Amino acid sequence: MQHGHALVVGVGNELRGDDGVGQVVAKALWSRRHGVPVLARAAFIWSVQLVPEMALDLSGASFAVFVDAAYDGNAAGSVQLSQLDSEVRPKDRIGQVAGALGCWADLSPTSLLSLSAELFGSAPRATLVTVSVDVPGTGVGLSAVVRAAVPVAVRVVERAIAAWRSVSDAVPQMSGRVLHA
Repeated sequence: MQHGHALVVGVGNELRGDDGVGQVVAKALWSRRHGVPVLARAAFIWSVQLVPEMALDLSGASFAVFVDAAYDGNAAGSVQLSQLDSEVRPKDRIGQVAGALGCWADLSPTSLLSLSAELFGSAPRATLVTVSVDVPGTGVGLSAVVRAAVPVAVRVVERAIAAWRSVSDAVPQMSGRVLHA
């Protein structure tokens, strides 16, 4: 059965210590892509931040996993998975995503999904995997506790993609899509 592909987007600044965990996880997944069947057709992006240009990559994916550090008060090294809403909401419309000054610095995964839907007519189902961190670091490299969470986050992403694949196996796939009627 023909499937679309999964897109893994790892976000974070590796020059700010634990903040770079999203990129580290995405690179770890990329290095495993030939040995892990669920990763074989996946695409990978790692970046310091989300940028509007990623909306085009999202529009071609059937499933997306965003991976990022979270300053959420949980114990450092905790890994969480949450579903993202890709439905375009009025507050996420293109003109408002950029803010009054036209700055994209605060682009979130859901805003990027909305941007993809508005500009290209589609946005994939998506999840967010976060690794909790205490504070952004000042040096290069992850702390020991966050480094130890990387393999856990890798497994969470792999399982999320595998779960998406199993659900898409149960749903009849269309051979094409109509963008305009």
